[in-house]
Amino acid sequence: MRVHHIEVRPHVQGCNASLRLRHSSGELTDGGGLLLVRRLWDQLDLGGWLQGQTGEIGGRFRSPLMVELWIVLLLYGGGFMDDLKLLAMRGVRRLFGWARIPDPTTFGRWLRRGGEPLVGVLDRLLWLLVQCRWQAAGVPPQLMLVLDSTVVLRYGTKQAGAEVGYNPKKHGRPSHHPLVAYAAETGDCLGVVWRPGSAHTAAGAIAWLRTLVGRLRGLGVQEITVRLDKGFFSQEMIEALRELGVWFYLKLPEHTWVLRKLGSWRQSEKEPRIWTATGELYGARLLACEWRLPRPPRPDELRIDSYEVEKRALVLTNEPGVHALTAWRTYNRGAVVEQHIAELGQLALGRTAVDDLGGNKLLWALGAVAYQVLHVIRTTALRGSWRRAQPARLRAWLFRLPGKFTRHARKEYVQLVRGEPVRKELLSALRELSALARLPRAA
Repeated sequence: MRVHHIEVRPHVQGCNASLRLRHSSGELTDGGGLLLVRRLWDQLDLGGWLQGQTGEIGGRFRSPLMVELWIVLLLYGGGFMDDLKLLAMRGVRRLFGWARIPDPTTFGRWLRRGGEPLVGVLDRLLWLLVQCRWQAAGVPPQLMLVLDSTVVLRYGTKQAGAEVGYNPKKHGRPSHHPLVAYAAETGDCLGVVWRPGSAHTAAGAIAWLRTLVGRLRGLGVQEITVRLDKGFFSQEMIEALRELGVWFYLKLPEHTWVLRKLGSWRQSEKEPRIWTATGELYGARLLACEWRLPRPPRPDELRIDSYEVEKRALVLTNEPGVHALTAWRTYNRGAVVEQHIAELGQLALGRTAVDDLGGNKLLWALGAVAYQVLHVIRTTALRGSWRRAQPARLRAWLFRLPGKFTRHARKEYVQLVRGEPVRKELLSALRELSALARLPRAA
């Protein structure tokens, strides 16, 4: 039985009239805020740039359209190829002017066909977006480059690269083990390297670091600090960082042979429960901090000072004169990378995988570009707390803004509610995006 109205509610204050359900032939949308994505895409001419780079990749649907489709889908809230139909049913297709939406099979074939060639193209596009944002906000003279790995759990063996390796949550399960790079101060995503689940944490990190440092210096960054966790610790890594001429802060595992390199422990005057020690390892300074809790002696023990180590931290750095506690706090500044990885999860990155290595690499490259597109929008066009808003909040309050399509005098209109709280924020952001410079067209 179909319900055509909802009964009255006499127990509430205000209007208690019943609600009638009606149908409209007009087209509505719940993605009005995606106009920001369209404005950025057209203002920077991302489609034209991609067309110049991907013209040789065949198919019924051009690669720039496929890239735009998937990025919009991630920002809209989808994460699977079956969600592509949402873009055709909720006014998003009309919002972007797309003639058709490919079905999941067609999109999967494009992933397998474009795989490896498109990964390099999207990596260059990612850096062009970083450069575009820095042109508007200013190039940071000092920057902390943070590398970290993440584990994406896989069920089954049909996803290419799903292999058993390091898995902290579910041991023995296959997974993917990508490597990500971020700028700690600015929040920019500097790249993603997809790897199978059996890859070591530091696999491919040294060669990628050389590329990242060279690109940052090419953009005008004067002082670079590299922050790495203990999974990247090796003598080869330390020698490579020294050759690159960067400062580095590398967390070390608490191995016995590492602890033997430390000298005597000294108590901090400002914080008595903190003890520090220094040493040398592989030509760099080895700094250690211990948080000690006093423990009363047991009846069968001698009356001497006894304590329990609450926490211990070991950091290897090449910066001279830095105190052990300062080094540990500097290393913790890079912990913001965990928040950025969580934001990639909010964009459903890693939720979809295919049975093709190149296709999986392409999906992660698309997700990195989607994050950077969102980061450019929120940091250059939005104001106040919106500049720090995470993808889930932006999607719920801004991107999923309701609107109605109308046509008058051969012109298309998107009508928004005049009393909408974020309407003025949307209009202001559209004006700010129009000031960005276009990307150079590819030959």
